[in-house]
Amino acid sequence: MRAKLLGEIKRIVPSAVRSLARQQLNNSRDRLLNWCAITWRKRFRHVTFIGVTGSCGKTTTTRLVGAVLGSDAQCSIGAGNNAHQAVIKNVLSVNRSTKFCVQEISGSRPGRISRHFRVLQPSIGIVTTIGSDHYTNYRSLEATAREKGQLVELLAKKDVAILNADDPHVLAMATRASARVITFGRSANADVRATEVSSSWPDRLKLTVTCGDKALQIQTKLVGEHWTTSVLAAVTCGIVCGLDLNDCVKAVENFEPVFGRYSVHVRPDGPVYVFDHKAPFWTIAVGLAFVKGASAPRKTIVLGTISDYPGAASRRYRRVAQDALEVADRVVFVGPHSGHVNKLKGDSRERLLAFVTTYQASAFLATTAVAGELVYIKGSIVADHLERIMLSQLDRVVCWQERCGIECACIDCAHYRTPMPPPLGLADDPFKPTWTDDFSIDSRPRENLSSFSWHSMR
Repeated sequence: MRAKLLGEIKRIVPSAVRSLARQQLNNSRDRLLNWCAITWRKRFRHVTFIGVTGSCGKTTTTRLVGAVLGSDAQCSIGAGNNAHQAVIKNVLSVNRSTKFCVQEISGSRPGRISRHFRVLQPSIGIVTTIGSDHYTNYRSLEATAREKGQLVELLAKKDVAILNADDPHVLAMATRASARVITFGRSANADVRATEVSSSWPDRLKLTVTCGDKALQIQTKLVGEHWTTSVLAAVTCGIVCGLDLNDCVKAVENFEPVFGRYSVHVRPDGPVYVFDHKAPFWTIAVGLAFVKGASAPRKTIVLGTISDYPGAASRRYRRVAQDALEVADRVVFVGPHSGHVNKLKGDSRERLLAFVTTYQASAFLATTAVAGELVYIKGSIVADHLERIMLSQLDRVVCWQERCGIECACIDCAHYRTPMPPPLGLADDPFKPTWTDDFSIDSRPRENLSSFSWHSMR
């Protein structure tokens, strides 16, 4: 009877009306959840709520803050997903035993910061950096800073704003704050300062942190000097929350890199992969600097879809290719824009390569691997899923779908173990890895992947 009724409704009611009804229902549900989160938040005045924003480093900073504060008491962490529903979920997860709640906040579109703020109502706000991640929406760093600065501006006088003193756009937010401002950075004027910073592959980030008259050295497991910002932000937040500097340092030293944020993946007797899951144009220089300072038998850069830049794509891709060839032995472009670099090949034909699909790039890199080689992979996790290049070597990957549109890492995808053959016509590719002959589902549980394939190489 119910099935017949639903069928009759579908026949009589136009799809546009049904779509509108679903949208109104979803909006009502969202408003209800929003009200529940705000009401729930008011019940836990003993909990210190912390918001973290910035153009890059939000997820790692949020998890670092959670690691530092979690070493002292129960801490609820919202990182990796900064949609409004994720903020609501994290707030609703707070209970009587929770002492801290730290949440990553996105300013990808105007108005998002203030919307998140109304639910989270943080008493501590952290801003990392300002960059052109969302060029389409803001067009300038000043416009981006105005939106991100909402987190600082909305804090009350009794609250604390933790700002990066090395970024002029972030430091300028202090003039908009009525809250107490504490700064961190390499700057001599920063309240929490980093000196003696070093990180040249295969060595990990090492620095000395100074707060007042106390200075301690930190040996992290992170890759690249750019993580100094996240480390200092977490240490500063720990000190603000009453932790001792020694406890903050210990928590940071035990912290493992977040997957896709310069995470390290080692293949025994094979390459070492460093994976960066985002590729806004303005962050390319940081990645090239990391590769330039690295020591390895061979250095390979793999680049996918580059985002957030003005002007023609062809000019940007060729510029990146030229810069990458100066610091790496091989440069591999993957995706629909890879053809832009073909004009540059010339004498660099053996060093500059382009593949339309991730499958082709993975097959090529597998057959030309060198033991101890550093393979730096940088691309959009939404557009490219270049993590499959390393997962194909470290864990059986049977999904080679291009442009799937799923906005999470492959290892977190519900279809991770679902067979998906190479794109049509590539099954007989000369670089095809031998294990792709059988597309059966691997029986190994996904939860064992981390210990198998992405441990740190010290």
